[in-house]
Amino acid sequence: MTFTSWQYALFLPLVVLLYWPLPRLGRMALLLVASYFFYGMWDLRFLALLMASTGIDFFCARSLVGMREGRGKILFTTLAPLLWLGGCAFFGKEYVSISPASLMVAAAYPVLFVPIHEWLWTRDEAARRRGFLWLSILTNLAVLGFFKYFGFFADSLVALLGAAGMDPGWTLPHIILPVAISFYTFQSVAYAVDVYQGKVQPAPDLLTFSAYLAFFPQLVAGPIERPAIFMPQFTKAAVWEWEHLHAGLRLLLVGAFKKIFVADNCALVANYVFNPGATPNAPWALLGIVAFAFQIYGDFSGYTDLARGSARLLGIHLSMNFRFPYLATGPSDFWQRWHITLSSWFRDYVYIPLGGNRAGLARTIINLWITMLLAGLWHGASWTFVLWGAYHAAMQTAYRVVPFLGRLEKSTSGPRHVLAVALMFTLTLFGWAIFRAQTMGQLGVWLHALTIWTPGEDWTKPALWLLLHIVPLILLQLATLKPRDEAELGRLPWIARGAVFFLLFVAFVSSVASEQEFIYFQF
Repeated sequence: MTFTSWQYALFLPLVVLLYWPLPRLGRMALLLVASYFFYGMWDLRFLALLMASTGIDFFCARSLVGMREGRGKILFTTLAPLLWLGGCAFFGKEYVSISPASLMVAAAYPVLFVPIHEWLWTRDEAARRRGFLWLSILTNLAVLGFFKYFGFFADSLVALLGAAGMDPGWTLPHIILPVAISFYTFQSVAYAVDVYQGKVQPAPDLLTFSAYLAFFPQLVAGPIERPAIFMPQFTKAAVWEWEHLHAGLRLLLVGAFKKIFVADNCALVANYVFNPGATPNAPWALLGIVAFAFQIYGDFSGYTDLARGSARLLGIHLSMNFRFPYLATGPSDFWQRWHITLSSWFRDYVYIPLGGNRAGLARTIINLWITMLLAGLWHGASWTFVLWGAYHAAMQTAYRVVPFLGRLEKSTSGPRHVLAVALMFTLTLFGWAIFRAQTMGQLGVWLHALTIWTPGEDWTKPALWLLLHIVPLILLQLATLKPRDEAELGRLPWIARGAVFFLLFVAFVSSVASEQEFIYFQF
């Protein structure tokens, strides 16, 4: 089930109607059931991973502040993944396949966690707190690392051994990447760290924390919320206001326009150019990367608006994740506008703990490279994503060590500001080519195409097609630029707002492109 499917158009109103009459704990129970149903529509098996992460983080966070839960409660909670997988194997064997290895791992979870939990409580307070913090962090990162990176590093090792003339003869397992694991893992890590640092109190009960971690509007692709801002919205019942309905529907409409009208139609050109068998010339290569730039922007910012709109209908505010990123004047400015919750996560939990910019230029650059390489690898287990992270690290470095570029990024108006935006947009497009290429070979094909300016296939029709679907987005952004919220039209007269909403509605319902899966689902 996706935000743009007919199933979601029935699911969301039903949840909203059932939600508001309930007391707080009733709302939490409804959100948990709805969120597990929403996530289970992708793959029932991976609900066990979400249950396991929920149990670990809940009990570790409580222990961090001296709240010790009973052994019976811990045992029952940690048995939930095994019971779930067992139920799927027995009742759902026609729909899902549960491997014996999965059952064994689920059975090992309570066997390992309960004794470790009890042993850590025998330690002094400082050691206990450090132990529970690292238990939460390392467990989450280990699960993420196995499902997302085991195949990548194993394949890379096999290729390296092969280049050295050795054939290990390994048979590597095919590991399916669970949807949303990168997002809820980072949110879990932030929760444990913030509780440890005293920035937020742990959830008052397991039901509230389960609903918090699995909250369906932002579970699959963010935004990655901060506990200090997000958790209080679950521990205190929201009060109904008509503004929730107005703001929620507005965000849903803008998000649907970005996703269906802009992103899915731009994808037709981008997918054609980046098809593994394509041999584009320079005009087509440039059209393809411009198309992808607006595809990924419309796709992901549209998803964020749809998530924010869905949550707002439930009285819950999600963070803005985009703020006109293609108007950035430099790489630092770009990352304050693009995927804001991820970039701020890496800033606060990786870059600053490494030392940030507190120890001189050389150390700052090292910290930037480490952070951006990890950010690139977060996006996918591929060398192209590592290269993309390195490319952005190189840009960050250049803008710090070259005085002209540093001054250019700080410009706020006039010709220099226009030059800064144009240069950064050009650099961003080149980065998107690295990001979009599925292999280094495909990236090489695209780079080679830039040297081919001989006449080839007519490119004027796809150029007009892109203009048809990009210009309305630009006009919308001009209308929302002053409020600094890409979906806020409050400064327009009500007649103008009504006209804009009507045109957005017509645009997305009349879109001819077939629906494309949200790009960030793969991360």
